[in-house]
Amino acid sequence: MNRSAAAESVKPQGAQADRSRPPEQAPETIEALQNFRIIFRSVRRHFHEVEERCGISGSQLWALSVVVQSPGIRVKDLARSMAVQQSTASNLVEQLVRQGLIRRARESADQRIVQLYPTEAGEDAIARAPKPLVGILPDVLSRLEPKRLVTLNRLLDEIVRSMRTADRSARHTPLADL
Repeated sequence: MNRSAAAESVKPQGAQADRSRPPEQAPETIEALQNFRIIFRSVRRHFHEVEERCGISGSQLWALSVVVQSPGIRVKDLARSMAVQQSTASNLVEQLVRQGLIRRARESADQRIVQLYPTEAGEDAIARAPKPLVGILPDVLSRLEPKRLVTLNRLLDEIVRSMRTADRSARHTPLADL
């Protein structure tokens, strides 16, 4: 092969990539993805164990545990303690009431205020539930030093902002605020 033929067979830098090979990811990117997968799998596994042992979802167990720890709590305070929308907390309460695990009561002078109390069945569900009751991720996060949480939140906010931008430009389903 002459020099010019050899030069033509070698792609110059920046030429179109070989489409038969997947794009290379930086080792740091791969490590972050693996860590997210471990977190997601662990959360799913814990929620599955909760459902097996208690017959309720992980978020229902968390809500129930808050009611057990704070009998008489109001829905808005339950929502705040779980960092969810009040409508989400109301839906959880409705499900738990239907299952007989908590009860609603209007015991204050202002009859508009609904307070939540565990039933005996609710306390039994808590007794047989796997720990941590709030879920594995909230439990681990609550044990991190505040300074480290600030750093983690800053980085996660950056990821969420980038994902929202990508969602809008790609016309995918927008990120949900669960």
